[in-house]
Amino acid sequence: MGTDTSAPSDDVDRLLAGIRRLTALTDGASDTEAIFRALAAELMSVPGAEEVHIHRLAGPGEDEDLVAVYMFEAEGRLSYLVPRAERAPGVSWVARTGRSFLAAATDELEASVPRLVATGAMSCALLVPLAERGEVGAVVVLVRRLSQLFAPNAVELATTLVEQAATGLALVRARAEAGTDPVSGCMNHRAMRRRLDEEIGRAMRTGVPLSCMLIDLDNFKLVNDRYGHQAGDALLRAVVDALVGEFRAFDRVARYGGDEFVVILPNAELESAATAASRALERLGSLSYLEEIGSGVSASIGVAQWQAPMTTDALLEACDDALLRAKRQGKGRVTRASEVVR
Repeated sequence: MGTDTSAPSDDVDRLLAGIRRLTALTDGASDTEAIFRALAAELMSVPGAEEVHIHRLAGPGEDEDLVAVYMFEAEGRLSYLVPRAERAPGVSWVARTGRSFLAAATDELEASVPRLVATGAMSCALLVPLAERGEVGAVVVLVRRLSQLFAPNAVELATTLVEQAATGLALVRARAEAGTDPVSGCMNHRAMRRRLDEEIGRAMRTGVPLSCMLIDLDNFKLVNDRYGHQAGDALLRAVVDALVGEFRAFDRVARYGGDEFVVILPNAELESAATAASRALERLGSLSYLEEIGSGVSASIGVAQWQAPMTTDALLEACDDALLRAKRQGKGRVTRASEVVR
């Protein structure tokens, strides 16, 4: 079985393009799965893997590793759990040493990745460590089934892409820990839930009112479809700037997900929260965010006040129920958890 012999200059060009794509993705990625999927796609493009298996090693207190398998240019994905004791020997060696390993001979493959060999014929497997903060957190396995062996520079190409992905993963996790949404710059979902938990606890202890609103941009998908995701991201940032400028200094604006935002309003009863939501709706309606689209952003807003013994989930669900009624009643309006106010 021969060795793949791609032109070195072509490999360098594709490698640089892959690095640029991974870097650009990192700037806006909000979860690690997006990074892993993009890495798999690049490994299929540059070193030429037919499958990419990302073996995420169990952390402290965890008993099982998560293995994600990417196929068909990374568009196909399946995953399964593996007990620590059943890790493939090759994966364990790479995790322990932090070194890459190429298995090509039949006995090497059977000894290193027996589970993969059992799934079908293989020509070779390249195992590469993915390290974050000096610790191997995953082992990336590039698989070729029936095609020729990897080119001699495959280890170098794969290692460079994996290291770039590791940098992206570290940035995504750092943003999550800091509580910042990478696109809009406001509080992210995780930080929002933590803050809402804290405010509910304070309301329970002190008896002060607490309200919350859920904002959904109307027809946001049309912006992405017609003008591209960069325009959509610009719109999200403009919306956040408008909301932060409208609400009080101690209110908190957070991205709930997609084109939905949460505003936490301590010391606010339902009536004043609904009034504030109406003002925010008017401000968004006069917002100019993209010249070719024009001025004005339409949104639907659901408002609810916390009542004991509501949990964080229950309060958000009350906002969501009100928001859905606003959508059904024609969009571009504010709806309370109990009645329509606009």
